Amino acid sequence: MTPYSGVAGGNTGSALPDCLAADMSRVEELLLATAGASDHPLVAEPSTHLIKAGGKRLRPALVLLSAQVGAEGGSTSTADVDGRATDLAAAAVELVHLATLYHDDVMDETEMRRGVPTTHSKWGVEVAVLAGDFLFACGSSLGADAGGEVPGILARAIAEVCEGQIVETAALGDPRRGVEDYLGTIARKTGALFRAACDLGSATGGVRGEERAALVSYGRHLGLAFQMVDDLLDLVGDPDVIGKMPGTDLKEGVFTYAVLTACERDEELAERIASGQRDLTTLLPAIERAGGLQAARRRAVEAADEARRELEALPDSTPRVALDGIVDAVLAQLP
Repeated sequence: MTPYSGVAGGNTGSALPDCLAADMSRVEELLLATAGASDHPLVAEPSTHLIKAGGKRLRPALVLLSAQVGAEGGSTSTADVDGRATDLAAAAVELVHLATLYHDDVMDETEMRRGVPTTHSKWGVEVAVLAGDFLFACGSSLGADAGGEVPGILARAIAEVCEGQIVETAALGDPRRGVEDYLGTIARKTGALFRAACDLGSATGGVRGEERAALVSYGRHLGLAFQMVDDLLDLVGDPDVIGKMPGTDLKEGVFTYAVLTACERDEELAERIASGQRDLTTLLPAIERAGGLQAARRRAVEAADEARRELEALPDSTPRVALDGIVDAVLAQLP
């Protein structure tokens, strides 16, 4: 029987393990209570907007499952005997992730997210940026409350995400950017929080040595697979499913694996895009003919397989099965 059922939230179509139901309920309460703590509605309402819209909650799930690896393995750590530090770390990494979405939506001028208007569409750019800053601070505060290694892991991940965003900004509009450069960027922008989630859970759950290294590496590869699937959905996804109109990245000059690979193979396509063509309907047939979509699908599967291989270092257990199931859930979204 599959350990997955139901939907994590909103229109994501991503199921989370049944074994996390009670834990995720506590984390959800923490998210709403922390982001909505202000008495002023102009702070509380924008800051809880995307939380209420739902979401995959993959990052907090990774924290919880990584901590459970420690519990299943008989860890002698007493740092988190009641699970409170793990809950705080799980909520913290999700708040940081939400903060990045607020800022991304402003920079990309995105109108819809998770099937609802983006925060800047409802409250304006200034409020959206400050709400994102507020969520960063809230996540950092929860990390500080968790203590131990948590604040350091979280701070390093935030710095890496910001570095990735800056590097991506420098490459905007360049269809001849190398695919390896793109992979390095998403390893920071997305992979950093996936890695951090597994590291946070390992830290609070007392996972050490080879098993902790395997979990962190699993998170890195899973993050790459997740982002590559998301990038493909931005090209060929159903707007009713993904909660936004496809072609956002292309329009903003953010060229992902499929586009960059196609441009490497088709100089005429690269010239068209370099000259300012950004219409998805016009460009998609050429991207597909050059094999860009196929190459991106293949690389996403490779990253997912690499993540799955890391799990071989873990003992057979419920959390290992659930972590393997998350890889399946990510690949199930592959268009």
